Parts: sequence; structure tokens; C-alpha cells
Amino acid sequence: MYTTSALDDLAVYEQLIQALQLGREAPENRDRVTGEVAPQIVQLASDDTDALVRAARRIAPYADGIDLNLGCPQRRAKDNHYGGYLLGKKDWPLLETIGMFPVSHAVSSLSQAVSIPISVKIRLCDHALDTPKLAVKLAASGAKIVTLHARHVAIHRRRANAAKLNFVADIRDALDQAGLHASQPGGHCYVLSNGNVRSWSDIVQNLEKTRADGVMVGEPLLDVPQLFAPSFGATFTELDAMHTYLSTCEKYPLESTMPRIQQHLQYMVGAGFPPSRETRKIHDTLRTSSSIQSMLQYVESLQCIPPPSSMLL
Repeated sequence: MYTTSALDDLAVYEQLIQALQLGREAPENRDRVTGEVAPQIVQLASDDTDALVRAARRIAPYADGIDLNLGCPQRRAKDNHYGGYLLGKKDWPLLETIGMFPVSHAVSSLSQAVSIPISVKIRLCDHALDTPKLAVKLAASGAKIVTLHARHVAIHRRRANAAKLNFVADIRDALDQAGLHASQPGGHCYVLSNGNVRSWSDIVQNLEKTRADGVMVGEPLLDVPQLFAPSFGATFTELDAMHTYLSTCEKYPLESTMPRIQQHLQYMVGAGFPPSRETRKIHDTLRTSSSIQSMLQYVESLQCIPPPSSMLL
């Protein structure tokens, strides 16, 4: 997620553009089955329509879509009045009074400003039953995808309790009834479900329950980066995923520091190996390794793995 004020920093903007260009060129970013380049969507956050439009126009030549963040629950979002803190009905009159915009106007302005698709990610409104109504408003304003993280906005304990996926189903029903869902004649909007995913079986069950068109997964991919592998009939072990990750870090030595790389590996080990003396040894060895190459060699010693080129997802 990028705030519009962050993109005013030339260094931040240039780093984003370089990442998008690399993503389009890297063979790892191609669909394993079709060979197509995976779409790259940039998420923006602001309560200023003009700033959103300016940022979207700068990014559009390099991206395949723009996502408007109306779901960030963090303190910085509350302090700067963006993300999930634009969802409450109490804020809509305030925005209009100070001459800014109703939430849906931001989507409409973005849709008119750029030719690439506009999507929106939201959380549950303060009054949860308002959420499907908001989704219809956003779709009617031009959003091609509405993603619901079916929890309320909260600075602390943001993932406390299970996500209320019944509201994802309610959004699908509301869009169907309004003729806005892509399955309806003349419809254009798809629904994604976010939350309650730790395994591939969770994805299958959530899609059946919600009738969503797809599933968005965030932080669980830090633990299980191979989570979507079954979608193309592949099986990857935790060691396979670790090897692929390290090979990619070695091939593209950008800004990732050793502590950050080691932390990612700790997530994978913690999620993929049962508590044991052997697991503690893996944690300790990776945490104290001094180079990517030494970690690669260690992972290869744990299991016979083919050369990196054949391990790319």
C-alpha cells in the first residue's frame, strides 16, 4: 500500500516503478500454465480525490490495475484519515462538508482518470449491514473488484476472532440483485473474499460458502508461500518453498537485508515444521548464517532438491 503523500517522494516513486518494470520482465512472474505475465496491481490510500487521481495517472503506464485501500486498520491510517477510517457513515458527511468527496466519488474519479481497472478493498462498516450497500455503491461507481476483509476496523487485535464470511456472500447477493456482478447481463464487478485462510482446503471451503469469485491472501503467504500451488496441480514442500525463496533473493539482490530474509525463513520454518529439537536446530542455523549461499547449501543438505532453475514457482 502506498499513500499518495509517500509517492510524492521521488525516491519512493522511482523504487515502485523499478519494481513494476522488474515484475513485468522477470520469468518468475509468469503464469506457470499459460505463460502470461501476472497482473500487477498498486494499492493507493488517501482521503484526497485529486491526490489519488494524480498518483494513479503516474502509475497507470506501469501497472495493470489500481486498488483503493478502504480497509487499513493501522494507527497511521486513523491519524491520517484514510483506509478503513473512511468506511463509517459518520465520516461521509464530514468529507462532503469540507469539500472533499463521498467515498464512492473517489472510485468514480479514478475510473474516469485511467484506463486500467479500479478495484477496492474494504472491511466491515461500523454497522456491518451497511457493508453490502457500500459495495453496491462502489461497484456502481466503476469498481471492477470489491474485496472484503470481513472483520471490523481495529487498531489492536486486528485479526481477533474469525472473519464473518457471511458478509462476503451478502455482497455477492447484493451485486447480483443490482445487476452489477460480472455474472449478470451488463455487469462488471467481481467479489473477492479475504480472511480465514491458512491452507488450500480453507480456500476451497471459503469459495463454496461465499460464492466469491476468488480469494485474497495476505500474511499467511509469509508462512506458507506455496499456498496456491494446488491451483495448478503442483505440490511443493516447505523446503521447496525455502529453496525457491533463497534462489530468488540470490538472483535479484535488491534491498532485502539479511535479517529480513532470515525472518521470512523463520516464518516458513515455524509454519511448516513441528516443534522439535530438529526444528530448533533449523531455526538456529538459518538465523546465524552469514550469507544467502550458505543458507541455500544448508537447505539443500536437509533434502535433495533440484537446481534452482527447476524450482521456480
